[in-house]
Amino acid sequence: MARLSARPIVGYQNINSFKFANQWQINAGDTVTLYYELIDLDQCGLRYIAGGCVEGVPVGMNVTFPSIDCNQVLKLVAQQSSCDGSIWSVSISSISTPQTGNVQFQLFEGNNVTNFSVKQLMVVNYSSDGSDGSLPDNTFFF
Repeated sequence: MARLSARPIVGYQNINSFKFANQWQINAGDTVTLYYELIDLDQCGLRYIAGGCVEGVPVGMNVTFPSIDCNQVLKLVAQQSSCDGSIWSVSISSISTPQTGNVQFQLFEGNNVTNFSVKQLMVVNYSSDGSDGSLPDNTFFF
């Protein structure tokens, strides 16, 4: 089984027009689609096409944005690009805001399941940082 990771993509227009980044940066409350490329760490970071060359192998991927508050965990189903099997995306609605930090991935290829995390992949900017006397948007009550 390959050791996998994900490389964030920004400015995605199509499979020939995008840039790689170190992390995703979004604003809380925005509707966004986040793109990433699967890479094989055992092959010097070459792109990894889920399902490989075996036709008919079902593939799928879940992307989880964890949180210390179990009610704030965001788990999404990713979509594989029909033009490039190494590129995937997840859409986040304006009513869902992930937490800044690590992102967890779970890839399904037939009966094989691969889990991996990318540390500090997500950065969320909030409109209120608390400097105006109000509580910042990322304050949790327990």
